[in-house]
This record gives sequence, structure tokens and C-alpha cells, in this order.
Amino acid sequence: MSDFILQTGTALHETDSNFEFMLASNLNLFAIKKSKTGTGSTEIAVLSAADKYQKFILQTGTPLHETDANFEFLLAKNLDIFAIKKSNTGTKSTEIAILSAASKYQSFILQTGTPLHETGENFQFLLTENRDLMGIKKNQTGTGSTEICILSAKDNYQKFSLQTGTPQHETNNSFEFALASNDDLFVIKKNGTGTKTTEVSVLSAASKYLQYILQTGTGQHETAQDFTFKITPDRNLFGVKKHNCGSGTTEVHIVKIPEPKIEPKIESKIEPKIDPRNQRSNQRR
Repeated sequence: MSDFILQTGTALHETDSNFEFMLASNLNLFAIKKSKTGTGSTEIAVLSAADKYQKFILQTGTPLHETDANFEFLLAKNLDIFAIKKSNTGTKSTEIAILSAASKYQSFILQTGTPLHETGENFQFLLTENRDLMGIKKNQTGTGSTEICILSAKDNYQKFSLQTGTPQHETNNSFEFALASNDDLFVIKKNGTGTKTTEVSVLSAASKYLQYILQTGTGQHETAQDFTFKITPDRNLFGVKKHNCGSGTTEVHIVKIPEPKIEPKIESKIEPKIDPRNQRSNQRR
């Protein structure tokens, strides 16, 4: 238990797959309710870290209609919220809509299609510090590895700035991904682990995600789909337990990530490049 920094229930009732969670740099916790909302829109609630997640500091509807598993949500450094629509889009591409924090999420500042084909459950999306959009393709990849593509914010998400395979084998729903403040990629393996804990590997942004700089077990037991994970600014593991909670509420579990217990793993120097034209034929839901 000494590895845990915080374990607590929150002011939010137990939740399910209808909710997504995002973490601000001050550790405030954003909860996105996609559907079955009182406002008929996608709703946002923010729990205060200063109050140990016992108080809401914002609860609001948005101009975005109710959404579903086809959408992912990401939080920018300035607290703008990105809604990523993966498929069933008008442009036949993965689409981006950005809700403005300055308007308290009452207006959009961008709505656009991208060069990335429609995507499905084998994709997860993350947002870098400079607002680039990172797509992680977990499986059904051309390289036989977990692949990364990055859409450039400076080009309004119309160009790729990186497309590469990684040393990480193809992954599945027992894996989740998160970015550190320096854009290192944390690979979180929830279960089926050798250590019987939730395990963490880190792919280095400096190596363009071709080298591991950490592989370790943690103080968090193996977890399942009722857990989702983020990384804190000081590189600890922030877990949100949605249901099956002893407190009867959505819970927060923050656990210190230890130093590596095995040698960092440096894989092949090959940098597989992915032709976006080959990607477009894949992944339609």
C-alpha cells in the first residue's frame, strides 16, 4: 500500500462505458457523459483535485449532441476539449471538433476532417503538448507492431508529422496508452501480466517511439475494463475505477511508478514508415 499516493471515492456516482475521463495538469478530473443526459447533449463535469475529488467545480451541457463509443475525448493543456469522431463521418475520415474552454464549452473553435481514414476500436487517440493528434493503431497493422501516426496541429490536422511502427507488439483491449508532459508514450498493460500487477512500459518521444526507457510492474493490482488510466505531470499512474467500487462511487487511485525492475529494452533501429494510402482501406465500423 505504500506505493499509493491517493485512494479515494469521489462525488461522482459509479459510472460505465458511457463516461470518459481526462486529467488536467493540476490533476482536476474531467468526466464526459456521452449519452443518456438530462440536456440531450454530451455533458462535462469537473472534479476538484484541491478538494480530493469531493466537489464539482463545473457541470455543463455542450453544443455537441449526445455521443457514443464512436467518439473519444481529449484534453488540451489550455483545457480545450477535443472530440474525435472515428467513423460514420460525413467526410469518410476521422474527424476532429474542438470545444473552447474560454467559452465554458459552449462553442466550437474547429470542426474538420483529417487525412486519417475512418477508424475503429483498434485505435486509441492522444493529444501531445503542442496539440498534435496522436493515433495509436493497436492491431491489424502492416508492421506487426503497435503503430503510431501523428497529425500536425500547425497544419490544422491536414498533414502527418510522423507515421511509424514501434517495438511494442500488437496490442488489444487489455492495453491502454497515455502521454507524459514531454510526450513520452506510456504503455499500460492492465492484466495478463508476468508481475500480476498493472504494468507500465515507456516509449521515448526522443527516439520517435523506437526505444523503451522503462518497463516495470507497479503497486496497482491487475485491472480490467472498469479501470481507465492517465499519467500525472510527475509521471505517476492515475487510475479511475468506474464501478464495482467499495465506496459506491467512481474512485481515484494514484500509484507511484517505481524505477525499472528489468533492463530498459532497446529494439531494432528499423523505422518502418506507413503509407497513408494503404491505411485508408482499413478500419470501417
